[in-house]
Amino acid sequence: MAASAPPIPDSPPAEHDRRVQTVGGVFEPPSGFVLAALARNKLMICAFALVFALIGTAYGLSRQKTYTASATLQVGQVNPNSPGFYSYVQSASALAGAFSRAITAEPVLAAVQRELKLTPARTVGRLSAEPILQSPALRVTATGPSEPSAIQLANVGANALINYEGQSNSANPEAETLLHLYRDASIKLRRAEANLERLAHSVSRKRGTPTDVLAPDEAEKNAAEIRLKAIGVAYTAAVSSQAPRSGLVTLLAGATSASSNRRSKVEQFGFIGLLVGVVIGCAAATLRERRRSARQLSAAMQIEMPRSEPA
Repeated sequence: MAASAPPIPDSPPAEHDRRVQTVGGVFEPPSGFVLAALARNKLMICAFALVFALIGTAYGLSRQKTYTASATLQVGQVNPNSPGFYSYVQSASALAGAFSRAITAEPVLAAVQRELKLTPARTVGRLSAEPILQSPALRVTATGPSEPSAIQLANVGANALINYEGQSNSANPEAETLLHLYRDASIKLRRAEANLERLAHSVSRKRGTPTDVLAPDEAEKNAAEIRLKAIGVAYTAAVSSQAPRSGLVTLLAGATSASSNRRSKVEQFGFIGLLVGVVIGCAAATLRERRRSARQLSAAMQIEMPRSEPA
């Protein structure tokens, strides 16, 4: 009995069968399809990246330049040979942080408005200040559409901050109150002296009038004198305890030049355009390969359908 012939092995799958497959009649790419699509369409991806990078660069060049200038202020007077130099640096650094927050104070904005005719809203958006770490100094930064405008705003803002801090820290509210009290006490003393003089003149014209009628007016005059003297002493002490108006914050280095953000903006938008171009190029390459593979699968299925029909 002759041995049966061995079964004929199935023919190897076609090339398009190894690349594509269908799930429920819907094209489904195999694993590694995306990487293969990107590898076959490198030039298209590079073209998309280049085009969008050029678009981003052009947009960065079309934007208006913004110039930035800065002035440096110093808190107090630095004396490295002083025994308390290190403690001074620590305390002055804390003061620099507090003083930097006063850049948006109403008197500072009003001074800038008088000098440069800028509204407070515009000034707040263009003027800022921050302390310099580990140092008794702070930096006032200003921006503007041109280099002179940025430099001018930085210097005017720095001077306005110096004047504001000098006035606010040297002013003593108690001294102002005592000055008003001194004026009132001085007026009352003059009135008491005038009343006593008028009453004394009247008593001298009338003979036989006892002189003790002048005692209440004399007591009022003496009390007014003592009150005026006491207020004067308190006012002198309050004024003497005030800090000096100059030297608390000084200008260490004024703004003399300004830098433009043109280069950074061009690089930023060019890089963003490059990334967008790469993403769009990858998506286009994947879609292109999906469509081509789907067409190949459809053509292969049309060729194989007649072969599967029974004889």
